[in-house]
Amino acid sequence: MTDVSLSDLGSAQDPLPGLTAADYQGYGTGGNMSSPFDAFSGGGLGGAAALGIGALGFGAILGKGESPLPAQFGQLTGNVPYLQQTGQGLNTQGQGLVTQGQSALAMAQNGQLTPEQTAQLSVYGTGLTNQARQQFYNMGQNPDQSTAFLSTTADIDAHINAMAQQQIQSTIQLGLGEISSGNSLIGEGLGYESAANQALIAAGQAQLQQDKDYSNSLTGAFSAIGSLFGAGLKLAAL
Repeated sequence: MTDVSLSDLGSAQDPLPGLTAADYQGYGTGGNMSSPFDAFSGGGLGGAAALGIGALGFGAILGKGESPLPAQFGQLTGNVPYLQQTGQGLNTQGQGLVTQGQSALAMAQNGQLTPEQTAQLSVYGTGLTNQARQQFYNMGQNPDQSTAFLSTTADIDAHINAMAQQQIQSTIQLGLGEISSGNSLIGEGLGYESAANQALIAAGQAQLQQDKDYSNSLTGAFSAIGSLFGAGLKLAAL
């Protein structure tokens, strides 16, 4: 194959036969172009206007940037701190009640009275004993030397024990009630926390979708501009 030098191709000062100086500058009728993108300066694809459409669209996307989420998402996430704080507060209160209820049930199971119940029964028992002693004195008997008084005090003790059992049953009911109320508050608190989580998830999913849409817009703009440049290269090769 014979090498071809640049001088064999002619120049604007010494054009080859059939060509003019304008052809070497890209403006002649011989179709010679100084750049493959000069196809856009002619009539092909609407000239520079075709490239301008893609460029303007890409510039508009970049200039506008990614749009913020709709206002309702701002309102939704704005309530999250309140929902979280409320939920945590209810959960703490509920846990406290459950702990108190479990403690009350443990005391009742062991046959123990609360300090308040013990004090109440002590005062009541002392009152009954003093009343019985006074009755014996009124009858001219010394209660400390009377076997009948021993029987009376035994009756008083039985009565006090029966009242203690009633108090223990009350403690059981109190403990069960506290556990039930505590669990109810915990459930309500979890509802608030779940609402907060759902709000964050919804906003996050919306943001991910918006990011995807914006990325697709950029990809589409790049693709459009790439197609226009590719068309220019094909025209330049003709």
